[in-house]
Amino acid sequence: MSQYPRDEFDKVPETSARQGVHRERLIPSRSRGLGLLITVGVLALVIGLAAYFVVPRLGIDLGGADPEASSTASAPAEPAASPTPTPEDTAGETEEAEETAAPSPAATPEPTPSAEPEPAVDRTQPVTVLNASGISGLGASVSGRISGAGWPVGTVGNWTGVPQQASGVYYSSPDQAANAREVAAQLGIPTVMETPGFAVVTVVLGPGFQ
Repeated sequence: MSQYPRDEFDKVPETSARQGVHRERLIPSRSRGLGLLITVGVLALVIGLAAYFVVPRLGIDLGGADPEASSTASAPAEPAASPTPTPEDTAGETEEAEETAAPSPAATPEPTPSAEPEPAVDRTQPVTVLNASGISGLGASVSGRISGAGWPVGTVGNWTGVPQQASGVYYSSPDQAANAREVAAQLGIPTVMETPGFAVVTVVLGPGFQ
């Protein structure tokens, strides 16, 4: 007998055949699923590391690809060899280059028929001076200028023909043309004319001669 007073729990008969049952602590299903995922992840990681480091050393080809085919595919294609030019082709190209470089012959200009050469100035021919200006002494003054230029002076006198409006230098033949132009240039007379009747180059001094 117990020394403690009896309570409501002591109502169970002492001779009863009932026994206590031990209940197992249940683990929540959520915790089991998380553990399973972690276990699977660790196993996958271990398998991956083993495949990465161990399998290549064992010489096992996991991809099943032919190494010769892969090396052939990765190698760069060699350029196609250009055809070697034959001597006939080289000769044809050389002839074309020479024809292109050779200048075309320039057309030879036809010679232009030149006029007969003009007689040169002959300062040994005399020059006549005629005063038609009405100014006394002008003929002698101009004859001195002509003589100073190297011309021999023939006749110096007054003009007896029709009145003249301007000065002029006259000659009668083409062989005197060069002498007449030279004398006119020295005296500043613009009029030079071929006129029959003058035996030699003749200077006629008209009004306003300077």
